[in-house]
Amino acid sequence: MRILNATRKTVLSETIEIADSSFKKAKGLMFRESLEKGHGLLMVFRSEGRHSIWMFGMRFPIDVIYIGGDHRIAHLEKGFRPLGLNPKTWKISVPKEKCRYVLEVGAGVAKRTGTMVGDRVEFVS
Repeated sequence: MRILNATRKTVLSETIEIADSSFKKAKGLMFRESLEKGHGLLMVFRSEGRHSIWMFGMRFPIDVIYIGGDHRIAHLEKGFRPLGLNPKTWKISVPKEKCRYVLEVGAGVAKRTGTMVGDRVEFVS
């Protein structure tokens, strides 16, 4: 599956890994060395909510794209960084609006594609 920004006519990810179970969502991209260019992880939730993520066990920054059930981008976290050693600096990403999907892609994808809140996303088989 590919994920496109239909508003900007750009590709957000050529290859998607689906995280549709509680375990897969909790694991996310933890402990991986990197994310291949053009790859991403799509977390799929049963219902819309303010689904949050954090960067426990991550080794590289990512862009986090929160997508509503209407396939509109509800919130963006650009360049979300891995957790450091000091727990006082740890940050949880919580979207401002409800979402049904959370797309994690390499840092810089949102900027490179001109992706903005409100853009429409398409999932293409």
